[in-house]
Amino acid sequence: FFDYVAVSGRLDDRVIEYVDHLHEHFIDPVVIERGAYRAPSAPGFSTRMRPESLVRYAYPEGAAWS
Repeated sequence: FFDYVAVSGRLDDRVIEYVDHLHEHFIDPVVIERGAYRAPSAPGFSTRMRPESLVRYAYPEGAAWS
C-alpha cells in the first residue's frame, strides 16, 4: 500500500504478503479484497497494536523473550 501511495503509484508487477498469523496482535487488522489491501478507514494504516502484545513482546523484558 505504501509503495502505491508514496513511491511508485503503480499497481502492475506488485505482490502482497498476507501474514494471517499476525492479525491477533492488531486492533484493526489488515483487510484483503480481491487480492489487494483495502485502505483502512481509521488513521494510522491499521498499525495500532494491542497493549497485551506490546507487553508480551517488549525486548528484552517481555515474556516472549524469557
